[in-house]
Amino acid sequence: MLILGGLKYKNMGKIYAITSAGKTEKSFLDLRFGKCANIVFFDPETNEYTIQENQFLEAEHSGIALVEYLQEKGVNTIITGEVGPMVSDKLEKEKIQLVLLHEERIKIEEVIQRISRR
Repeated sequence: MLILGGLKYKNMGKIYAITSAGKTEKSFLDLRFGKCANIVFFDPETNEYTIQENQFLEAEHSGIALVEYLQEKGVNTIITGEVGPMVSDKLEKEKIQLVLLHEERIKIEEVIQRISRR
């Protein structure tokens, strides 16, 4: 069982990581991946989410460190605005799906609604 920010995942289904500029569902998508302020973990099976600060924000190669962390947490899909070439290569190698949204003013709650409608 994976415990992620208080949420328990028994079946390791699809887990999304969404980059967020703030700490609530009303916050906007952060278009930067490695330098995003926060990460939203969303499980569409339970419709639950948690928000954590990006602990790799100041790290060298923050995007790579963040990918490795998200992989440890069981994330299958990352939703953000842009990634660099090193991160893109790492995601492809690790078979983690990348969804790029170029909408600057989209709120996290709207991203979650789009996922839930699938």
